[in-house]
Amino acid sequence: MQLNRFPWRPLLAGSLVLMPTGAALASPPAGPYARMVVIQPKPGQDSAFEAGYEKHLEWHRQAGDSWTWHGWSFVLGERLGYFMDGTFGHAPGNFDNAVQPAADRADNQKHVEPHADFLSHGVFQRLDGASVGAPLPDTSPYLALITYQVLPGQGGAFEQAWTRQRSRLAGSGTRYSLYRLQLGGSAPQYMLMRAVPSFGAAANLPEIEPALAGMVHSKRSELLAYRANLSYQP
Repeated sequence: MQLNRFPWRPLLAGSLVLMPTGAALASPPAGPYARMVVIQPKPGQDSAFEAGYEKHLEWHRQAGDSWTWHGWSFVLGERLGYFMDGTFGHAPGNFDNAVQPAADRADNQKHVEPHADFLSHGVFQRLDGASVGAPLPDTSPYLALITYQVLPGQGGAFEQAWTRQRSRLAGSGTRYSLYRLQLGGSAPQYMLMRAVPSFGAAANLPEIEPALAGMVHSKRSELLAYRANLSYQP
């Protein structure tokens, strides 16, 4: 997915030029880094956006993209109706080896940009020492997302609080991933992700947040629904 405004962004894009199958499907090195993008369909163009995005994902399939792309719709919160996509579990060097960036950008301009506005694009790092369980996100029906805007100079204390919380919750069956914004937005910023099996379960999630008094400027809580038809797995 490549955009003119993000000239290095190979999110979803371009012409139907096939890569050699073996090279294209080689698994990228694993790591804690992710790229996440928030997209707002233009008024009255939700269906056109989804149709265009599906075509764009087909481009990725035809190009032999080796990255997995997850997609969600916001169903609760102030960004209701927006869409988020992301690719996760990368080593940083992977971002220099995205599939056919120019062609990706061209296809994105053709099928997606006429129907939607790209609002944000950030690189995040999963903080393994402050997270519990297998990395998220996954293909669970819902994703509970909390975004923390942390006060300047409080990033270290915020991370330490979650690291201490991890030791208390280890073995409890709790699972969550904490991501830190590395590049592409107002920092220090963090995202907490939790898998949710149903809409009802989201209303009754157990509290896991440690004491964060004096650390957080703002906190945004949202629920996202997984969109299998707007996701891609090689």
